[in-house]
Amino acid sequence: MKAAIFYGGHDIRVEELPDPEPGPGEILVRVRSAGICGSDLHPYRSPPVGGIREPHQRGHELAGDVVALGEGVEDVSAGQRIGIEAEHLLGCGVCRACRHGQNHICAQRGFRGGERQESHGFSQLDVCLASNCHVLPESISFDAATQLDCYACGVHALNRNPVGPDSTVVVIGTGAIGMTLGQLARAYGAGQVVMVGTRPEPLTIAMEANAADVVLAISDGDPVEALLEATGGHGADVVFETVGGRASTIDQAVGMARYGGAVSVLGVFTGSSSVDVMAAYRKELSIRWSNSYSSWEGVSEYQTALRLLSSGWVDPSGFITTHYPLDSIGEAFAAADDKRNSGAIKVIVHP
Repeated sequence: MKAAIFYGGHDIRVEELPDPEPGPGEILVRVRSAGICGSDLHPYRSPPVGGIREPHQRGHELAGDVVALGEGVEDVSAGQRIGIEAEHLLGCGVCRACRHGQNHICAQRGFRGGERQESHGFSQLDVCLASNCHVLPESISFDAATQLDCYACGVHALNRNPVGPDSTVVVIGTGAIGMTLGQLARAYGAGQVVMVGTRPEPLTIAMEANAADVVLAISDGDPVEALLEATGGHGADVVFETVGGRASTIDQAVGMARYGGAVSVLGVFTGSSSVDVMAAYRKELSIRWSNSYSSWEGVSEYQTALRLLSSGWVDPSGFITTHYPLDSIGEAFAAADDKRNSGAIKVIVHP
């Protein structure tokens, strides 16, 4: 099979590897679509973090069809179309977090048999845990199924920060996480969803994709002042920060939140970020980090995302903008990394 091997930075090579075989409790999947996540770009831009060694394989936003079953797998059959939860969210199964269904915050998350685990979506074949695989209805395309990971992250953030018809919600960032969160907030009944971004093109897409009721472009002036003006000086009930990196967007979120409001941080930060602690203190804000997804009150957040997608409450087709074959994965990552020039929001690789 062909697979993308990441040697560090921009050095990505498509190589021939032996076809893998599924072990007990595993499924061999023919990958049809794999999305480039913002977290995939961090090791592309700088040395990897979190115990990832080079060279390595990656690609955790993936969907495909079943090729073969390992011993003991009975819930699916060859040829079925499946969406797959990210393997790096695997927990140890015995710690306090795992016992409470919170494997996403297990201290040993992502390790199996002492080895760091990653999904291998940027390859023609991948061996996946059967427990991570979910049968897709015919109404969901492979491309759309890759975004179940993003939607599940949004479901988790909204479980931690409930919204309702009286809620004004702000989403900072116009990437796939921002787009999915905007759609989810509207599906969850938020009274108004405001999306904040740096470029007009993604903001236009957000409106067309039903991810926002109002958009604010940073280039038009101070978005904090604009948001306060739009809310009569009150601010937002919940502000979701989805940018991360080295942005100063947490302070921006604090400025936008109303007194007694909440800030939810989904962005992955690669460096230190300032927070106006006194402003947060005066407003008595609840600031919560939101890390991936697992289950909430015993219900799989990935399954919740799957139900919302299959019922038509959310739809990623409007922001899946760019497609590349596996052999052009270097170009795909370049497009995802330079969205200002490429115009990409979500880039899909097709192995």
